[in-house]
Amino acid sequence: MPRYEITVQGRGIVLPSDAAFAVGFLRIVQVRAKDPVDAEARAVALVMAEWCATDHATANRGGAPSLTILRTGLLSVWQRLLGAPADFIFFAEDGVVVRPAGAG
Repeated sequence: MPRYEITVQGRGIVLPSDAAFAVGFLRIVQVRAKDPVDAEARAVALVMAEWCATDHATANRGGAPSLTILRTGLLSVWQRLLGAPADFIFFAEDGVVVRPAGAG
């Protein structure tokens, strides 16, 4: 079964950070799926499950994130070896990357 790398964007959150409020996040995940549509559905389900299990979800002052797909790609052998970033990447309204308050 092919492996895909999916970039999922979450919007609609309000997460305190040291400099500003995070209003969204990016999460890059790798999934096995039969086709790109299946991969996107699996990625959305995975990201929502991961989000709900984090302290970020508890600290969120906004709503549940609205998830959209930004990019879907078939993984090469090299990309499989390198892996994907292991955490959420948060951004403020102006697009600047922020670190949530209390994040290591």
